[in-house]
Amino acid sequence: MQILAKAILYMRGLRGFKRQILGFASGGITAFALTPFYLFPIAFATFPVLVLLLDVTSGEADRKTRFKAAFLTCFSFGFGYFVFGLWWLASAMLVDPLSFAWAIPFAVLGLPFYLALYWGLAGGCAILFWKKGLSRLFTLAFALGIAEYLRATLLTGFPWNAIGYTIMPTPLFMQSDAVVGLYGMNALAVLLYTLPATLFDKSGRKIALTIGVGLFAAHTGFGAIRLYNALPVESYDKAEKWVRLVQPSIKQDEKLDNEVRYAMFEAHMKLSEEPFSSGEHELSYIVWPETAVPYILDYVPEAKTRIASILSPQQWAIVGAVRSSGAPNDKNNRYFNTIETIDGNGNILSSSDKVHLVPFGEYLPFQSFFDKIGLHALAVMAGGYSSNSIRKTVKMPDGFVYLPMICYEVIFPDGMGYKGDKPQAILNVTNDGWFGNTPGPYQHFDQARLRAVELGIPLIRAANNGISAVVDPYGRIVRSLELNNIGVLDSPIPPAIVPIWGKQPNFNQVFMPFVIILILSLMFGFIKNARSIDKF
Repeated sequence: MQILAKAILYMRGLRGFKRQILGFASGGITAFALTPFYLFPIAFATFPVLVLLLDVTSGEADRKTRFKAAFLTCFSFGFGYFVFGLWWLASAMLVDPLSFAWAIPFAVLGLPFYLALYWGLAGGCAILFWKKGLSRLFTLAFALGIAEYLRATLLTGFPWNAIGYTIMPTPLFMQSDAVVGLYGMNALAVLLYTLPATLFDKSGRKIALTIGVGLFAAHTGFGAIRLYNALPVESYDKAEKWVRLVQPSIKQDEKLDNEVRYAMFEAHMKLSEEPFSSGEHELSYIVWPETAVPYILDYVPEAKTRIASILSPQQWAIVGAVRSSGAPNDKNNRYFNTIETIDGNGNILSSSDKVHLVPFGEYLPFQSFFDKIGLHALAVMAGGYSSNSIRKTVKMPDGFVYLPMICYEVIFPDGMGYKGDKPQAILNVTNDGWFGNTPGPYQHFDQARLRAVELGIPLIRAANNGISAVVDPYGRIVRSLELNNIGVLDSPIPPAIVPIWGKQPNFNQVFMPFVIILILSLMFGFIKNARSIDKF
């Protein structure tokens, strides 16, 4: 205890750069709460450090100084969290190092710097309402919850590694997401993680312990009850619809080589033709990952015929491809990253273009400026991809309806809105080959799982190099192919369930948790005034 007391005194005495260094280190350690490490108990130690550092800033002489000091403290914490959580982005630049190695500092430092600004603003705003005792934890949870919502929605938005994911490592802990959504889980996670800070206060510990135990018990208890009442995963083997996911694990540098296009196409075909054996069931869909077809299908009818040749009358291929808006030599052509459905006659039944493009990956902001200096987007030809403005569900000839999501579109809770028939599954095609054997593909997959929980429908995910999987509406993995495995995954498609808030995530999931936090804050304020228990 003496060592802990000395550590607390040391932290409360930190000023300036030393405080920022400790904040950065604490944030960096917090990143290990993310997949694939899942060390979320770490956050119960690192977030109290942030609170203690903010306590110091609250003692500054004037509001402007307090805001600046708190901004820098929270910014440093966030910067460490995002640097250690997103360092793997450098892998994408090393696929073609001669062209893109120069961009590594912008990816591994520049993007985290930008994302940390939201946390800095949250800290600066929170300190203006900072009060001694438990109430300051509600203030910080509310501020960081709003900050996470803003970074997910402003400009192009980038909710990758939202703090709420850290407290949902398994299906048991994922079920609360169906009630309050990711933005709610962000705020609730911060509140839970900061509660141990009250151990160093002179009073208010009992009520903090009560709130902490109550929230965590509700979080896990709701998950346990929901999973207890769910169909067992084994029962899905009796499902009517079965899907085959093709995972060729083609290296990204090979995918960029036009000389091996035919070999890549045939690799997908060979896997697709493997025998299907699941007893009395029949295979309905064959799914290829993002941009798996190395041709524009409208330009190469032989490729459509080749795909159709492996399909029976009641089978369809759903393939990741590139679509053109016009003829091959049309200078006004626009190109789309798309999912196309092909029947046994070689007809393209539907094309679902990507709506949310990756900036600097699939298109360049300020395109004309970058064209002048010879820069182009990482993943595509000069000019970049175009996006569609509307996401529509796809109804198959057999009545099955899926919601198309390409690559990182699936990380956006707000991006799950759609027009058309209610989907029976999310169909996500992706290519994480850019990121090699790093945490990136694992983080991407875990975030995709939560969309299934929010919508109450299964996730069908085909990835070039993994992780390909079918996930049920509770976030449980039905079947999967691990990273870098070559093969096919044949899986039943689980049935959808009735989502808690209706067919789409809505207003309730975004703002309900903040209302809960506000109510708890008011309740605590009432108790504090009535019993005078919140004295420092």
